[in-house]
Amino acid sequence: MTFEEVLTQASAMLQRLGRVSYRALKRQFALDDAFLEDLKYELIEVQQLAVDHDGTVLVWTGEASAAVAPLPAPATSAASRPRPI
Repeated sequence: MTFEEVLTQASAMLQRLGRVSYRALKRQFALDDAFLEDLKYELIEVQQLAVDHDGTVLVWTGEASAAVAPLPAPATSAASRPRPI
């Protein structure tokens, strides 16, 4: 799995769960320590989607996904309604 693939999946996991331990990320993606450090750096410093908590957990700070957020209902105005005949 490429770094980008792990980053995408780890971001989705973190967003869905809200918090993920570094141990869980290592187990889920079979990461070594260097890979985990690169992943943490990308999520925390570069993407700014998470913060470190006590050196053991990533906490999601990014915005909710557009796919998850409901779309606003279209506004219906009196001008756009058909007039009765």
